[in-house]
Amino acid sequence: MIRADINLPDFRHWAGGSRRLLTEGNDFDAGYAMHCLLNESFGNLAPQPFRLIMPRDRDDHRGDLYGYAGVDAAALHAAAGMFADPLQKRILTSLDGKAMPTVWQPGTRLGFETLVRPVVRRSRRSDNLPGKEVDAFLLEAEQQLPEEMQRSREDVYRDWLERQLQTHGAALLEEARLRSFQRTRVIRKLHGPYSEGPDAVMQGVLTITDGDSFASLLARGVGRHRAYGYGMILPRPVWEVDVP
Repeated sequence: MIRADINLPDFRHWAGGSRRLLTEGNDFDAGYAMHCLLNESFGNLAPQPFRLIMPRDRDDHRGDLYGYAGVDAAALHAAAGMFADPLQKRILTSLDGKAMPTVWQPGTRLGFETLVRPVVRRSRRSDNLPGKEVDAFLLEAEQQLPEEMQRSREDVYRDWLERQLQTHGAALLEEARLRSFQRTRVIRKLHGPYSEGPDAVMQGVLTITDGDSFASLLARGVGRHRAYGYGMILPRPVWEVDVP
């Protein structure tokens, strides 16, 4: 796991000036910008998945970056020395890292937090092929009459996350809570159109069911849009997770 402080004024200057990632309306997809920054700074060693945590106070000029990388912080510093320009090096400060466990024991209970984009593909009725990406909660609500919709957004997202954790038998979700939610506009191609969708921070407790599969899950992340700051599982002590 790596961690770095983010110099937000320099980050925004780089994104809006040298890379023109800001629109005329000053929309700023920080996840997409960080995706570009990491790849340009570290090449194929770029941490993936990653989590960018922005400050709540607009006067705070420092953010936090977490990520999983296949190399240590020294190797990332060396790569940045070759690939990053001076402004990019000023954005990522105090880059440090730690080794994650190499063995995860089945039956281990872990608290966790993750930022996810809980979306699913709407099937095309004509040919049964994947269609437009849609909020998992809104899709379920569309399929029922308003008076029949009993489940909350938290309920739907919890089930969505449970399916992600059970991929290849990695982990069972014991409990989870939706800690924050907002709808955001993101881009997935330079100068491409924006799309709107859900951002959800989930906290919970899981039980590891297969150590190798869980290690792969950590390295891969959960859900879609993992290359742009979603899906990184941050382990937490069980007693620090605020769930019912």
